[in-house]
Amino acid sequence: MTPSLILICLLSICASLASGKSIDNKLIGTPSVKCGPDTIEIKGTTEKEFEGVLFIKNWRRKAGCATGYQRYVNTTTNPTYSIPLTDLSECGLELRRHPKTRELEVFTVFVFSFHSNFVTMSDRAFAVHCIFQQQSITVGTKFNFISDITTRATFNGVSRMPEPTLAIVNGRVPDENIAPATWVRVGDPIMFIWNTTHQSELYGIEVEDCLAKTLDGRMIKIIENGCTTDDLIISSVQYGDRNQKAFADAMAFKFPDADDIWIKCSVRTCIQRHKHLLIAEGISEDHICKSEPLCHNRRKRSAAELTASAKLDGTDENVHIIDQKMRVIDVYSPSEANLTLPEPMELAPLRPEEESKLCMLKSIYASSAAFMITLYVSTAISGGVLIYSLKRHASKTAQLRAQRC
Repeated sequence: MTPSLILICLLSICASLASGKSIDNKLIGTPSVKCGPDTIEIKGTTEKEFEGVLFIKNWRRKAGCATGYQRYVNTTTNPTYSIPLTDLSECGLELRRHPKTRELEVFTVFVFSFHSNFVTMSDRAFAVHCIFQQQSITVGTKFNFISDITTRATFNGVSRMPEPTLAIVNGRVPDENIAPATWVRVGDPIMFIWNTTHQSELYGIEVEDCLAKTLDGRMIKIIENGCTTDDLIISSVQYGDRNQKAFADAMAFKFPDADDIWIKCSVRTCIQRHKHLLIAEGISEDHICKSEPLCHNRRKRSAAELTASAKLDGTDENVHIIDQKMRVIDVYSPSEANLTLPEPMELAPLRPEEESKLCMLKSIYASSAAFMITLYVSTAISGGVLIYSLKRHASKTAQLRAQRC
């Protein structure tokens, strides 16, 4: 076999190996995204039949959060994946309401993976940001007069929906003007107060579900449909006049090994029940405000079942998701037994004898001490060696001078 023929064979083998380790397919252009009204859909176009997985980032192994394409089964050059808005929470997504525009928005990342099992250099990820605009609702009232009275004028108007707020205050008085309970001890009496941003003659509020959660993801439902799930820590929701205010009596609680706790609630906007309000037959009264929650004959369920059934996905435009943060100190902890809680929004004054103190972590202090000791020993040894060298040099010089003489 000639050297040229051997070279040609080696080049062909290397080319085949190189082509075998790459995926000969890619996306064409940018995928198209469709936001709503019922689903979020992403659709891409590939050069060849797509074999792989199209999924939501970090949720590839969750059923319903990814769609796979297999050879000889369902390959296509237009891979598509859609997720219903009602299933967003199953894939770690959440509709959030913008604080200024009041629009609902959701942000996620979709990944086109060209391998059914592994992540490869051919994979492409796309960030998707969907915004759902809130519609204005026009409310009208029709009057049927028994007597023959001539209509003088017709008035139309648009009622502005109130927005609910949540305040957690100290004590047993449902007064939202009391300073918020940002710092409390375990067992302190507190009050949950849901209020509206402005008074309304038409709308009221209803508290649906509330969760208590920590930063590391632990959570438990404490209120379900306005009813307490644990009467040892919080009471069922009570409503004020015309459902303009709601409140619940509670006792400060916390999760183990976590001082900060977030209270997240879903609050529904409802229509007040008036004397002259007529509801047609066959129309549900779910949108009518209830004066008190129906808490009797409730089935006892586990904490996991209660948390899983929480209606906090934000898909209903009449339901507002509000939250509040609170720090709860465990007074029975040995390291915090003598802790004095500061007043909200106030800083404790610095005592004169503490002004000259310097605080640092134990690890930093130990490292600094070790460094200083090492430096001191090294300096002492270097000084000793230098003195010894000078003395030796002086002795040799004296001997040389004596020999010359």
